[in-house]
Amino acid sequence: MTTRALGIGLLALAALAGCEDEPVRSTDVSTLDMLISLDATDSGDGATVRARISSPLGGLRLSDGDTLRLRMGGEPLALREIEEDDRPVYLAEVADLSGDITLDLERRVDRSILDRVLPVPPPIGLTAAPLLGDSPLKLAWNAAPEGKHVLGLVVDGTCIKPLSRTLPNDVGQYEILQAELAPLDPAAPGPCPLQVTLARTATFQEPIAPPATQIGLYAWFVLSRTVDVSWTP
Repeated sequence: MTTRALGIGLLALAALAGCEDEPVRSTDVSTLDMLISLDATDSGDGATVRARISSPLGGLRLSDGDTLRLRMGGEPLALREIEEDDRPVYLAEVADLSGDITLDLERRVDRSILDRVLPVPPPIGLTAAPLLGDSPLKLAWNAAPEGKHVLGLVVDGTCIKPLSRTLPNDVGQYEILQAELAPLDPAAPGPCPLQVTLARTATFQEPIAPPATQIGLYAWFVLSRTVDVSWTP
């Protein structure tokens, strides 16, 4: 093979490799072969909702009239397409997660997915009482005992070993004994600033549409709040 022919061959292989990395058009995939995944986070300073559509062929880009729509509390979310890890992501930025999300995927030449409700955990309003004397760290928030979510608690700071646990019940109050807070240097003087974070995490998964039986619609939600507490060991 001549040097010129070898060069042309290498360029062709590079072009093919580049094509393989391109997202697949959604119109090239059946609805039943799609996976729609959605993740949403709300930490109290704004919330984000990300939707991704994929298939056994790879990430999908909506094309030729295929349209994804999301609503929260009946109000439409403004979606824009961005690139993450070289794959299309449909992003909405909102003030907070304040209700269930309804998903529509409208398709011109295949079955559409309409009015699929993704249940979102209720927001958290977290407060912490000041640590006085030997009193425990008392936390209070809006209870959600019937919710289908996991409630996680983290206490962190530059001067303690992180404390992390899953609370068995979402009843709106919890106490942490000061003996449970382990300082990194017990001899260090002065107050120790702590950050207390409470998070509700929920997942949702269902087949995308009949007659499919495998999971094709997946959602993951995290709603958290953090408060600052001063502690003197």
